[in-house]
Amino acid sequence: MATTEPTINDTLALVLSDTRSLWRGKGVVRSENTGVLKGAGKKPDILVVEPNVSPVVIETEVLPASSVEADAVVRLGEQLAANGRPLLSAVAVRMPSRLRDVGGLALRQEIDAANDFEMCLYTGKSPEAYKRWPTKGWIRGTALDLSVLTQAAAVPPEVVYSAASTLIEGVSDAAGLLNDIAAKNPQAVHAISERLLQSDGEQTRKMAMAILANAFLFHENVARGPGRLAGVRN
Repeated sequence: MATTEPTINDTLALVLSDTRSLWRGKGVVRSENTGVLKGAGKKPDILVVEPNVSPVVIETEVLPASSVEADAVVRLGEQLAANGRPLLSAVAVRMPSRLRDVGGLALRQEIDAANDFEMCLYTGKSPEAYKRWPTKGWIRGTALDLSVLTQAAAVPPEVVYSAASTLIEGVSDAAGLLNDIAAKNPQAVHAISERLLQSDGEQTRKMAMAILANAFLFHENVARGPGRLAGVRN
């Protein structure tokens, strides 16, 4: 009897869990679970929900895998049932057909050894507005390569652009407040300019606010404990 795709997905999820220390926790890498997404009957093949980054769905299909890309795209914009966080990244994976011929420990060993998984990444806020990487063709690799791609997908471009836009707007608004301070206390702003080795002006004031924002974010990350600094991924 051929091994079913849900069984393959369960085993692949176990293999992926061992590729990253943060993924070994209960509930980070889930497979074939109903009720994890809003909407009745929605069951992603594999869902990776790591703290502090965006969730990523992995849709798989054994070759010829004619519908796996459509399955991945339709996940974009769906929300986690637990907290409403949106799915902004989906990985489509075409799996070798020989996985149907093995089971149990042999299946895990075959997945560990396989180097012919075919993958592509979709990012976007909805099935109507997305980008594919690579734009054509597939990335060929191992389960570890799939893990690396999924980790990268956890910080999709949309999140980066949104955060950058928010930071720029915040710095500009803060520089505006500094303008008000300068009107009442020009010596304070002059002292800031001297410390930055810059002449006073709009760019200098924005620079000062950006430095303060960065210092605040660094302090907040340090306060969370070791290993929680922004950008640190074990």
